[in-house]
Amino acid sequence: MKPLLVVLLVSLALLTAGCGSDGDQAESAEGKETTVDWSSYPPGPTREFIVPFGDNVVQEFGREAAKAEREQASRTIALWMRARAAQDWERDCSYFSDGYIHSLVATDAVHASRGKVKNCPQALAYFGHQASGTYKNNLTGPIDSLRVKGGQGYAQYHGNDGHDWIIPVQREGGRWWVANATPIDRLR
Repeated sequence: MKPLLVVLLVSLALLTAGCGSDGDQAESAEGKETTVDWSSYPPGPTREFIVPFGDNVVQEFGREAAKAEREQASRTIALWMRARAAQDWERDCSYFSDGYIHSLVATDAVHASRGKVKNCPQALAYFGHQASGTYKNNLTGPIDSLRVKGGQGYAQYHGNDGHDWIIPVQREGGRWWVANATPIDRLR
């Protein structure tokens, strides 16, 4: 494990466990104890995913979605995760945004397969785990956070495997759709 990642994980553990001090403090990469200014981070559920002194681009992206948006995205993601785990490519593709399908098929799969792949289910079958990851459904319930700006968003959740995950989403036709064939591990 990378030394900086270890320091960040230890720092996060100390912050969440309560260090017995009056303020939130963490050890920076230089080994100095510093105070974390939580007021500089967005309020709401995304705070669960903040890594002090780490990469928090998703956590600071846009705004936290309204509860109704988060619930709609959650339903879509839960159905998509089940289809993905079952390797039901047709159903899997039905939860993707049109923009993502176009990118996956027209840009990636057609070129890589030299024109043999013509649609989304064929693209997922062609790329296999390289596109869809492990096929495991590690969703434990509804997503915990949805950061949105314009038609883009990032759903975040705590997986049943002890990892935090991000799923890019796109808004089309008034709904949130999955915009990547596999969840992204928050700390990788």
